[in-house]
Amino acid sequence: LASGVTVKDEVMKVFNDMKVRKSSTQEEIKKRKKAVLFCLSDDKRQIVVEEANIYILGS
Repeated sequence: LASGVTVKDEVMKVFNDMKVRKSSTQEEIKKRKKAVLFCLSDDKRQIVVEEANIYILGS
């Protein structure tokens, strides 16, 4: 059952950037986002990144 909600391109980019890669350097790993909250847009038609809730955790 399709909901009609679409995923914004920015969401896919953030998700793909968060993926762990074997070829990542330690510096890239430290800068990678560790947690991102996604939410529905105001019109309830798209999944978007909630910019206020992006977390980059690392040592």
